[in-house]
Amino acid sequence: MPKTQTVRFGELVYRDEDVVHLPEGLVGMPDLRNWLVLEMGDDLPLKWFQSLDREDFGFPVGQADFFTDTYDISLPSASEPILKGQQGDWLVVLIITTVHPGGTLITGNLLAPLVVNVDTRQGVQLVLSDPDLSVRQEMNYLKFGLAVDGQSLENGDLTEDGKALVEALSQEVLDSSSDIGQSEVRPEVETPEPAGV
Repeated sequence: MPKTQTVRFGELVYRDEDVVHLPEGLVGMPDLRNWLVLEMGDDLPLKWFQSLDREDFGFPVGQADFFTDTYDISLPSASEPILKGQQGDWLVVLIITTVHPGGTLITGNLLAPLVVNVDTRQGVQLVLSDPDLSVRQEMNYLKFGLAVDGQSLENGDLTEDGKALVEALSQEVLDSSSDIGQSEVRPEVETPEPAGV
């Protein structure tokens, strides 16, 4: 099985079928085409998008509904051949997430989401031009806190202050992002639930 050495997680062993391929790379980084989606921890409902082409590069990604109640995007026709699935269009939208210094602010880039077909593991980064969307949309801390507790707005109240919980968890993310060396975190590449685009 292939291996890669990363700054954040140390040495990772993965399967070829775990790799997410972005044929066009990222905006401004067209050479970064091969990625793993890793767990950041059982209690943190974010994933880590780790580059296989550059061991020191990766970032958190989250669900769109942590940042907005409605997120309707249209796929450009140029992306359709990349995202077309063999057994239907099972697409998931990932929002590039930034934990700002101090961990008290978490934002998502709604103007440049990642869209991945979970059947084919092919994806693209879109560049949207909707003036109502932001590159620094603040997270809905209540929704995020409920997700940490395994709840939703429909099935229970937050048991503690959502923003305080996010601050504590995001500080762990900031602290661990500077770690170098072998990590005990096992890379779990999960197949996300199908999501509407």
